[in-house]
Amino acid sequence: MKIELYPGGSLVSGGEVQMKLVLDGVADIAEIPLPYTPGRVSGLDVFELPNMAQSNSDGALASIALIDQGLIGGMGDLIALGMLQSGPYYIHTKDEIGSLDDLRGKKLRVSGQTQAQIVSRLGAVPVSNIPATAMAENVSRGLIDGALVDTGNLYNFGVGDLLTYHVTNLPLGSFAVLFGLSKAKYDTLPPESQDAIDSVKGDWYTTVLGGNMDKQTQDVVARLEASEVHHFVTLSDDDLARADRVLSQVTEKWVAKAPENAAILEAARTALGQ
Repeated sequence: MKIELYPGGSLVSGGEVQMKLVLDGVADIAEIPLPYTPGRVSGLDVFELPNMAQSNSDGALASIALIDQGLIGGMGDLIALGMLQSGPYYIHTKDEIGSLDDLRGKKLRVSGQTQAQIVSRLGAVPVSNIPATAMAENVSRGLIDGALVDTGNLYNFGVGDLLTYHVTNLPLGSFAVLFGLSKAKYDTLPPESQDAIDSVKGDWYTTVLGGNMDKQTQDVVARLEASEVHHFVTLSDDDLARADRVLSQVTEKWVAKAPENAAILEAARTALGQ
């Protein structure tokens, strides 16, 4: 079996078109950022909720578990080779913060409705429609005070040396990326090719992806720790209890969106060992 790669969007660029590429047969496999096509695959947005996954690996493997259990909608024409749950997202700011009260009125870049709800509940001001690649410019121009970012991508997005205060103990959701294979294409493959795919898809593929992302996060944390300008913020127990109270409303709102969401949330927490 031969796989021809088109890296860096060289076939067609843009996260919002990757799902369509696979479904239209333009590509057989794509790295699909699911929040860019909301509603097409349902249920995996449970991991966007606060206080869920604690690392890339546990969120991604829990996602595969939910897919295998048949709890995730919209997967009928796709095969999940593997998953990433980029995250968890944390609050990173350019100015000093030490408590939830310090977030009041601060403008934080967010991605998607769930993050916007989270930031609003915490007393900050969510700012949407800023691409990740434009975060650094917006911080430098004073248009935002910080962002919800997964720590491993701080330097990839150019804000590693601009945002110097990092909350470490309030995980605020993850960003799902599906490595999806067209089921129509899979069905045309000879048995030996299908066997080869079956031998690596799911847990193995996802474990490798998650391990690489977790290593990237560890490397970034070590780089921040080695710098004298970066500060790690541990919120107090009182602040965490307060955050739990206000953020539970975000979870409750998500559960109420669809009749199956309560079961999906329970299954996700079970898969995460919660």
